[in-house]
Amino acid sequence: MIKHFIWFFSVLFLLQSCNKTFEEALKSDDPQYILQIADQMYEEKRWDKALELYQKITASYAGTPQAEEIAWKGAYANFYDKNYPLAAKQFKNFFLGFNKSERAEEALYMSAFSYYKGSPEYNLDQSNTIEAIKELQGFIDVYPDSDRVAEANQLINELRKKLEKKYFEIAKSYFTTLYYKSAANNFENFIDDYPDSNYREEAYMYLVKSKAELALQSVFDKKELRLKEAITTYRLFSRNYPQSQYAKEAADYYKKIENELEHHQKILKNNQ
Repeated sequence: MIKHFIWFFSVLFLLQSCNKTFEEALKSDDPQYILQIADQMYEEKRWDKALELYQKITASYAGTPQAEEIAWKGAYANFYDKNYPLAAKQFKNFFLGFNKSERAEEALYMSAFSYYKGSPEYNLDQSNTIEAIKELQGFIDVYPDSDRVAEANQLINELRKKLEKKYFEIAKSYFTTLYYKSAANNFENFIDDYPDSNYREEAYMYLVKSKAELALQSVFDKKELRLKEAITTYRLFSRNYPQSQYAKEAADYYKKIENELEHHQKILKNNQ
């Protein structure tokens, strides 16, 4: 028990001491002292405090040899503190401002990697995902012989799969909410945009269902054309996936469409 009290008060004393040092640096007008404490906070992984101090002296060290180190540590402190959008911008600024530095390649990669780290789950806004793909590809274009290219390509594939999942689920949501025209358009775009997707067969089946439901529920003047489009879609599906797990479901839809088209054409003939 005594050992625990000693340990607790030792930690408390160190924290208070560090906080006091930080407050002194924050109030100081001496850039050298502030930089010293900022580096200390950085080494102690107290990222938020290190950042605050680096920001305080950035202007004072502009154009000096220390400027590169401050910019570098500031970017990494934001990255480690999970401020990914800000880290991405700071790494990019480092690359642009210190492009002759031996750290330039790493900075450009870390800018893209920060966007990757900030990419959310597939069901959320994917702006960061799209930006990450663009930045990772930009890195590959600038440094095609880099050792990091293989990893960058792997990350791009991972992000594309996330977008793939996002757009597939969006198309499905249109179908489940009975917006069949929007569902059909989205599934058609998905099939064109992701020809190698693992969801492609299922997407094609949803396209058959969307076209069929749209045709079956259409007003009289649009029905024949939409029924024929649904039949064409079914035939393309059957040709592409002759052994599909959805073959029976697709065939059932085809039968409905064929029967509806035959019925529709009889009405047209009788009205002539």
